[in-house]
Amino acid sequence: MKTKKFTKQELHKIHFRWIWQSQIGWNYERMQGLGYLSTVLPLIEKLYGDNPELKDKALHVHSQFFNTQPAMGDMILGIDCAIEEQNPTAVGIETAAAVKTALMGPFAGIGDTIFGMIAGAVFGSIAASMAVEGSPIGIAIWTVWYAVVLFLIRPKLFDLGYTQGIKLVTTLSGQMNALTEAASVLGLTVVGAMIATMVKFPLATISVQIGTDVDGAPLMKDFPLMTYANQIMPALFPALLAAVCYWLLGQKWMNSNKLIVAVVLAAIVLRVLGVIA
Repeated sequence: MKTKKFTKQELHKIHFRWIWQSQIGWNYERMQGLGYLSTVLPLIEKLYGDNPELKDKALHVHSQFFNTQPAMGDMILGIDCAIEEQNPTAVGIETAAAVKTALMGPFAGIGDTIFGMIAGAVFGSIAASMAVEGSPIGIAIWTVWYAVVLFLIRPKLFDLGYTQGIKLVTTLSGQMNALTEAASVLGLTVVGAMIATMVKFPLATISVQIGTDVDGAPLMKDFPLMTYANQIMPALFPALLAAVCYWLLGQKWMNSNKLIVAVVLAAIVLRVLGVIA
């Protein structure tokens, strides 16, 4: 039978401590370890406050290395609370530590995909598209999205972790993998659409002399390179530009700042040479 030691309000206070404190004291030795420790201090005090030995063990264990995507950390925190609430012993502490260690890597991959890359690509593309049209509403949409994640989605993730406990890892593993794959497909679709609509590579129209008329004046013929390229494949050159940039970012000697400067300089050179309009 499940024994409840925490009220719903106490659990939500612990969860909101994680939202605000997960990144405090971040360092390369323990990363989010100190943030996690400061989050669970109320839990440690309530469960082990009258047992100095267990309290010392819990403080030591929960200050160790920990690093995951903060939103997915909500679920890990919920699982931890459920485990230690039901088994406030040395075994419970060690079990919670083992679960934290086992889940932080896989959950980080899921969270980075959904909350990092996908959300940034989707709402960033909306904001950029509306900004090009002169509307600030896109930025407001982006802000609202983070508010929704912070105050609506993240508490649900914590509650899910707490109510499901360790069972979450097994019972929902298939659904979580499917959700991650679906989110990846959505992100790739959005990025592809953004490249086609937002990246501009306007090839110039060149004029070539094909002969002279009866008076000796040159006869010129225009070759609209952009039209020819679109006949081969719409947005061909924006796609090639994106592919080259992606490849360059994978090189050790390249970073985003250097790439931005390189693209700007390349655009200037191509414009001077008459390759782009």
